[in-house]
Amino acid sequence: MTDDVLHAERSGDVLTLTINRPEAFNALNAAVLDGLADAVSDVATSGVRAIVVTGSGEKAFCAGADLKELADLDVDQARVLLARGQGVFRSLERCGVPAIAAVNGLALGGGFELVLSCTFAIVSHRASLGLPEAGLGLIPGYGGTQRLPRAVGPQVAAHVMLTGERISADRAHALGLAPLPPVAPEELLNSAHDVAARIVSKGPLAVRAILEAMDRGRDASLEAGLALEASLAVAATAGAESTEGVAAFLERRDPRFPAPDATQEAR
Repeated sequence: MTDDVLHAERSGDVLTLTINRPEAFNALNAAVLDGLADAVSDVATSGVRAIVVTGSGEKAFCAGADLKELADLDVDQARVLLARGQGVFRSLERCGVPAIAAVNGLALGGGFELVLSCTFAIVSHRASLGLPEAGLGLIPGYGGTQRLPRAVGPQVAAHVMLTGERISADRAHALGLAPLPPVAPEELLNSAHDVAARIVSKGPLAVRAILEAMDRGRDASLEAGLALEASLAVAATAGAESTEGVAAFLERRDPRFPAPDATQEAR
């Protein structure tokens, strides 16, 4: 799972994926997308419980798609590339474990879309996010037109996409894109890993069920979403994981959750 342009490092149950193209501001090219796809496909059977995604260096998380690869595409080639990017980001979004974007600089175009496909972001004071595609005669094609309105509302999303205005780290926090206030750049990865460690301490099947309820319920009616939640909650309540969790609480000790079945597939 280690490649020249995407470094994968596992520590315990946390997998850190680092886009490693600092000379190109960590732009997304075909090799990076392939590396992300391979890493995500292994999550279901690897025992990984959380993912941290970041970029190498301090200048950029990911400055977007590699424009050199876009320059000469015809319609059919563009269709293939965009479907590939959307598919990789959707697989990350639905891999069954939380993905935390550790944003250490520019997150533009496809880089911002990668952030949006993660569960949430931790940002440094140097983070700057935006979707500048309209200024190039393009539109966001890796999910930005769909995920950003869901995250910040249609008016804010339209303004960001139509003007190309960037979102600062403080504004990202204010908009809810980053649940925690910005941190110093040198503290970013530690902060992201601290959050990942807190998540890993929870019941793994409960974490997966929460992600599933949120994803499948996003576009459902309230009634359908509540029915989905109820079915998942019933399964959790009757499971061995909750038996251990409740017992640990009553006994005032840390829970020892059973490992989830490695053969269980992500959603």
